Amino acid sequence: MRHMIAVAAVLTVWFFALGVPALAQEAVAPPEVAPEVAPQAASPTVRYTILQEHPDRLLGQLPNGLIFIVQEIHTAPVVSAQVWIKTGSIYEQEHTGAGLSHFLEHLLSGGTTSTRSEKDTNKILGAIGAQTNAATSLDSVRYYIDTTSEHAPKAIDLLSDYMRNNLITPEEYTREREVIQNEFSMGEGDPGRIFWKLTQQARFQFHPARHPTIGYLDEFLKISRDEIYAFYKRMYVPNNMIFVVAGDVKKQEMADQIVKRWSDAGPGKLPEQLSFPIEPEISEPRTLSGTADVRRPRLRLAWPGTRLGQDGDYALDLLATMLGQGESSRLIRTVRDEQQLATTIVAYNMSFHWGNGFFGVDAEVSGPTPAQVQAQLTQGGENTGPAKLRDDSIQQTKAAILQQIQKIKDQGVTPLELARAKRKTLASVIYDAQTAQAMAARLASDLIATGDPDYLQRYAQAIDAITAEQIQAAARQYLEPNRLITLTLLPREPNQPAPKLTRPPDVLGRGELPREAIELDNSRLIAEFKEAQKQPIERKAAGGANPITLHVLPNGLRVLISRNTSLPAVAMQFYHLGGLLADAPGKQGVANATAKMMIKGTATRSAQEITQAIEDLGAALSVDAGNNTWYSQAMCLAGDWKTVMAIQADVIQHPAFPEDEWKKLQPRLLASIDRIRDSWSGELRLNFLARYYGDHPWSTMPVGKREVVEALTEADLRRFHADHLGASDAVLAIFGDVDPEQALAEATRLYGQVPAKPVTLFNPPVPVAAEPAVGNATTAKPLTAVQIGLGPGVTRMSPDYPAMQVLSKVLSSFPTGWLDEALRGDGPGLVYAVGAGASVGVVPGYFTVLFNTQPGDAPQALLRTNAVLDRARNEPVDVESLNRAKAAVLADEFLDKQSLGDRAGDAALNVLYGVGLDDPEKFQRRVGELTAEELRVVAQTYLRNPVTVILSHEPIKLDAPTEPKKEQ
Repeated sequence: MRHMIAVAAVLTVWFFALGVPALAQEAVAPPEVAPEVAPQAASPTVRYTILQEHPDRLLGQLPNGLIFIVQEIHTAPVVSAQVWIKTGSIYEQEHTGAGLSHFLEHLLSGGTTSTRSEKDTNKILGAIGAQTNAATSLDSVRYYIDTTSEHAPKAIDLLSDYMRNNLITPEEYTREREVIQNEFSMGEGDPGRIFWKLTQQARFQFHPARHPTIGYLDEFLKISRDEIYAFYKRMYVPNNMIFVVAGDVKKQEMADQIVKRWSDAGPGKLPEQLSFPIEPEISEPRTLSGTADVRRPRLRLAWPGTRLGQDGDYALDLLATMLGQGESSRLIRTVRDEQQLATTIVAYNMSFHWGNGFFGVDAEVSGPTPAQVQAQLTQGGENTGPAKLRDDSIQQTKAAILQQIQKIKDQGVTPLELARAKRKTLASVIYDAQTAQAMAARLASDLIATGDPDYLQRYAQAIDAITAEQIQAAARQYLEPNRLITLTLLPREPNQPAPKLTRPPDVLGRGELPREAIELDNSRLIAEFKEAQKQPIERKAAGGANPITLHVLPNGLRVLISRNTSLPAVAMQFYHLGGLLADAPGKQGVANATAKMMIKGTATRSAQEITQAIEDLGAALSVDAGNNTWYSQAMCLAGDWKTVMAIQADVIQHPAFPEDEWKKLQPRLLASIDRIRDSWSGELRLNFLARYYGDHPWSTMPVGKREVVEALTEADLRRFHADHLGASDAVLAIFGDVDPEQALAEATRLYGQVPAKPVTLFNPPVPVAAEPAVGNATTAKPLTAVQIGLGPGVTRMSPDYPAMQVLSKVLSSFPTGWLDEALRGDGPGLVYAVGAGASVGVVPGYFTVLFNTQPGDAPQALLRTNAVLDRARNEPVDVESLNRAKAAVLADEFLDKQSLGDRAGDAALNVLYGVGLDDPEKFQRRVGELTAEELRVVAQTYLRNPVTVILSHEPIKLDAPTEPKKEQ
């Protein structure tokens, strides 16, 4: 099964297996002869073949080879339109290694076409409030436009225009070339990207998958405009595309729209001689190491695996779950918790349709600790020091992982482990089937990979049939020592330059390798589709949702219930005021540590019993803390909600805070604090928060301060919990396929004894207005990033909250926001990404602008940013920008509330913050009423007193106009 490391692949389906309630009653067999129909909205002479039709789905193919899918999902008034092209980086042919597919993605998404300018396209995107972007992977490029349902025809029209009529103007070519150079710089400072590129080189030595999707900078810079245009015309043809629309739409209407836009396009002539070298089997261990600006070593063990859906693939999926997914898995229980050799560890199986993938185990190595380093230095002698300790820690962690794998090879897995892994795998598939975006991506990706849009339903059946013997056999076959690839990412030494990624030398001595022919034309998918349809599957259309009801228990706990039968699952979310705002200044981290420990044992259940009970049901349960609240989130299948609610209520009310569990968790919390600085965004944010908030609790992230967490005891956490739990400060939301009366009765029984008020009342301190300042922060990462904070800002309860949301979209809403145009779209691209928005809570937050750039471009980018902020303060927003921003805000309201968990969390927070259950309606109405003058007043009120932090590996010299001044 495919598992994405950098970007999680969406794998979604509804199924029945292992007792999971079926969403299926109608068995649909494919017609013996697919009918041809003439779409109502197109010319009567244009016909297409219906390949599959259900009450909620239509899948067809045009004579030119284009495959389209329309999937109805009526849970929210939104739609996701997507086009997938089988032309990722492995298909670049003579340009392999230059990042041409990724470059082309930047150019086509919204670029000038023969029918409209880039500016005209952006106007339409703005008018429909679109969330739009594109992404390139090894084997595909996808473009998407997410918007409200009424604008689905416009989304289809725009995507079709991108694909068919792009001009790739010299101006846009030059601009995006600059933008992607900024992305190269960002990647050089991103440990995850660095580690993945090392993995590609170690796993593949001949296959084009060894090259990074973005390419090598020196080769990227050689790509001409004419070369990229020729590649576009070669690969972006109907018979190499999947067009998918999912959402609150009518399938026939959307199909007619697609056919109308594509009926006059002819098929393309795809490369006929395309082939890949078959990667030889690994016969001896491989090792590869790199460096990055990280605090702890990272270890990856990888074994060549198999192809998607082929022998061994499903067994390896389940093996990965049992080894390193979930608190009850072997590696987490032993290597992470008992031996404490790793602060994080995970196992996964990554398989592809175009070649064998790999089975992997990733770990962040715990040691050496500062105390170990100091002790080693004190002892002296040869072969001592931090490097030796670090290498010893890596080897110990590796040995411990291999020991657990060897146990499975020798002894197999238990029936309980197998049942738990199956239940978790199958339940997780159900939970993911909740958004239009996820459904569209799943349908397209599965059709490309397997020729079957319902692949995961068959996957569920295949998983259910796997035996313990098959898992043991797969471990023995694939996880052999002589096939092991060991990769390490080590902390970079001070002043050590970041290595530039270049094409590795060719591997010699293999001679001419056998090659595998690649068939890109959609005819291959149709043949696979017809083969898959020989085995019918059961399906059933989803149900609907009831209104939210509010109930108040005698102790003051507010309970929200909404029955929703769109899928057989229930989300239960408990939100309580607190989080960072409950921490005393200088003591940040207590609330988060308390929350994390609540699930580690209660008065009647051990940590292991809680974990196993939850995972045996394929459920999920967590407790976390944020800036304003601590919260518990649970998700389970519909038949299990009473059991999971009882465990959740126990965790919330009766945590035991056992000393042995705290000793396991504390080092991991400390590592998570250290890990923030491994990413440039985390490093920037830490510097910014400290400068902006000073002594206020919000001057750091919810994980808190290292010295605070290091000094905490389990007694401190027990006391904090007892002092801060109160029903009047909490809301419980129960959303899903549940009987409302039963849900209320259970909530009353389980939560009726929560104290009405906490011992320590929630009284959050109000931040002091920040003084304007510009600060520089030095990083070892080879990049420059900037964050600006202005304020004081609004609270979530402020009457100006809707106006701030609209102002945020005026300033930043890709690709049409004022900042996006000024920094990324106007002239040479100064930044790779820019964003702006209001940070809000129960006390005033701030308005922020964030972007990354090159050191030499930072002064100009700041000048342009300040000019945009001045424009917002001094000029009324033009009508087009105002309407665009309103549309974007309203679209986000629907797009961000599609899943059960999202809807439950949003309703709970609205009640907790006192804005009420009717806030969505009031918010939408207020957004519609806002005027340009009101936005200008809001900008003048809140966009002031800038605090700017510049994170860079090089000194940045600012021009005078970028210096801030105090605004009254």
